[in-house]
Amino acid sequence: MENLKTIEIPIEYKPLFDKNWREAAVYGGRYSLKSHTVARFLLIKARESKTRVGCFREFQNSIADSSHQLLKELINKYELNEFEVTNNSILNKLNGSDFIFKGLHNNEQSVKSTEGIDIAWVEEAQTVSQNSIEVLTPTVRKEKSKIIYTYNRLVENDPVHVRLVEEGRPDTLVINVNYDIAIKYKMIPDVILKEIRDDKQNRPNLYQHKWLGEPNSLELKIFQNWRQIDDVPHEARLEARWLDFGYSVDESAIGSLYYYNNGWVLDEELYRKEMSNRQLATFLNALPKPQTLIVADSAEPKSIAELQSYGLNVLPCKKGKDSVNAGIQLVQDQPISVTKRSTNIWKEQLNYFWLVDKNGRIINKEDPACANHHMAGVRYVLSNFARLEYETSYSDRIWADELAGVNNINKQVNKGL
Repeated sequence: MENLKTIEIPIEYKPLFDKNWREAAVYGGRYSLKSHTVARFLLIKARESKTRVGCFREFQNSIADSSHQLLKELINKYELNEFEVTNNSILNKLNGSDFIFKGLHNNEQSVKSTEGIDIAWVEEAQTVSQNSIEVLTPTVRKEKSKIIYTYNRLVENDPVHVRLVEEGRPDTLVINVNYDIAIKYKMIPDVILKEIRDDKQNRPNLYQHKWLGEPNSLELKIFQNWRQIDDVPHEARLEARWLDFGYSVDESAIGSLYYYNNGWVLDEELYRKEMSNRQLATFLNALPKPQTLIVADSAEPKSIAELQSYGLNVLPCKKGKDSVNAGIQLVQDQPISVTKRSTNIWKEQLNYFWLVDKNGRIINKEDPACANHHMAGVRYVLSNFARLEYETSYSDRIWADELAGVNNINKQVNKGL
């Protein structure tokens, strides 16, 4: 008989094995073993009997964004050889249990068409929208089916927390856990303990949020009241595009800015690492109206010059003293709509916060820990002309000399090719 390794489950998570719950809120600070324990629980259930597990996140652009890797690592750790792991699924070859992976945002029809889910696991559920919850809940409709939400609270009104903990739902299981569980079971490395102690002593507000799972105040959220729309309105006028450079560590971010009905529409075009300037130029030249003005990060003058040499109308954003905060304030004052498909714009906006000091007071700076590639790009493009009147196209009225210079450069480059 095969000598199987024991799968460890902290006693605090034992209620997951009860049968009398429909939805579970499993929340708390970092290193509370939430994801690892729920993944172990699901593998155990998938070995006991045929079980279809749907693994969901609000934002999942690829399988790399899912819980696939964690499940794969646990399968290898415990030598669960009956599971066959492919690039985008996991199958139990003995009883037919399977794991599927899907994003919820802008994926309503695909989620609705998912059949036969026994257990749904929604990871990073602090970012899940009310609409996604309303789509997923009736989709998981088998008799005795269950939905597990694991999350670190983001702000006070996270929809999943309001639904399951503050308002409550019938047959709801609530498990609130923190890093003390990992200490109790000796499942936390010393390097993490040192980080926790340092945060507790020197950054108590960060400690409360990061390690004790307390939500950020809504006051910390930089951009609020952005409206989601299905698509760019047909009557909207393309004014400009933004470009924030990245490469190996950070993503390059490109988006289009439209003027519509006395407000602005943001539409994501690109969010990708390891894009060379030549690849960026090829991508931009393939977009509709490739001669549209592109406002790029002025910290990359060589990259801007190279993109100009490929025939693109790229200009550096205008920067000056306190330009970041001034740009943020300007964007805050604008009516902003964002297309539903703009996954990474929404993801950044949800997680874009002000920095706070150790006493919890807001510092008038963006938190450097927040991903801000699209947020910076929106600031670049709007800071350069949102104050203007809009009777005519922006590129017809502003930077005429610069644009003429760019066109002259393009003509000379093309002539020499």
